[in-house]
Amino acid sequence: MLPRFERYLLQDFPFIHLIIGGFGNTAFLVGSVCFLFPSLERIALWLFVLGSLGMFIGSLGEVFVRHARKSRQRTQS
Repeated sequence: MLPRFERYLLQDFPFIHLIIGGFGNTAFLVGSVCFLFPSLERIALWLFVLGSLGMFIGSLGEVFVRHARKSRQRTQS
């Protein structure tokens, strides 16, 4: 059995991880474009950091969702 908070995030809102990952991808893309302009390098750097963090959290969340689904399928079989 999953703790209540994990069950809430994993089972009720699995799409939230896709949204966080999408934010990370978008921030990474915008950061890449910002690196083309020397005056925006600091912003580009922070967008890269935030984008990487968003992609990491999104991927981790997706791993947990898939693991939870497989665990449920095994117990139901």
